[in-house]
Amino acid sequence: MADAEQLTLAVPVRASRCETAGFGTADCSQVCRCDDGSDYAVKDDMTVAEVPHSEWFCTHLGELVGLASPPCKVVDVQGKPCFGSRWETGHSAKDWWVRAKAGVIDFASLAPTLSRIYAFDLFVNNVDRHLTNYIVREQHFGTALLAFDYSRAWLVNGMPPPILPMDGSHKTVMVIKALRSLFGDFFVEDEASHVLDRLESISSSNIDAIISAHPKEWLTEKQHHAIIAWWKSEVRTSRIGDIRKGVKDGSYL
Repeated sequence: MADAEQLTLAVPVRASRCETAGFGTADCSQVCRCDDGSDYAVKDDMTVAEVPHSEWFCTHLGELVGLASPPCKVVDVQGKPCFGSRWETGHSAKDWWVRAKAGVIDFASLAPTLSRIYAFDLFVNNVDRHLTNYIVREQHFGTALLAFDYSRAWLVNGMPPPILPMDGSHKTVMVIKALRSLFGDFFVEDEASHVLDRLESISSSNIDAIISAHPKEWLTEKQHHAIIAWWKSEVRTSRIGDIRKGVKDGSYL
């Protein structure tokens, strides 16, 4: 993704064929083949109004801080602008950790990315990072990992984000604990710090550009102003400091 300041209003791709999503998620309503020749997992605002914005915002913000995700687009489904995440494939989402435990996948190569994603999830209050919310696949230099699915993050949980620490009953926390149980103390603090440093340096103009690039109907003007005001506030930088301290002393792990 280009720098956020270079973003302009996103040009939608048009859905030419859609079918109901059949993989047990409440937020992904359809999978659509679009006029760019690719398939997209499509999410609309029918269940939770803030889902399209939150998906768009977190995906682009993640790219700015160094997290790879499937490319996203605005998908025009019969005139309605929806969020679309390009369909990607990789190791079976149902058992990648089993393969890693068996040595089929090199878990050590995933640990830095898992650490970055966890710090980011705490910041955007993504409470639903379960084990199948990663795409694990082989690339030129070995195994890579993509983050996706922010339909239970950011504005979906209210603005400002709930205070930390994140409740231990949320899947994001449960999963990091489960992975540490399986693979030991794999968490790489420097990788988490790298993400937090970048989150601290991003300006409100970057944030405004991300928001302004998606359809206006995904966000009210009041919500837009509230996000910008929060980004400029000490509450945001304090949140980053809390995450930094929590991963350093282990209280958030």
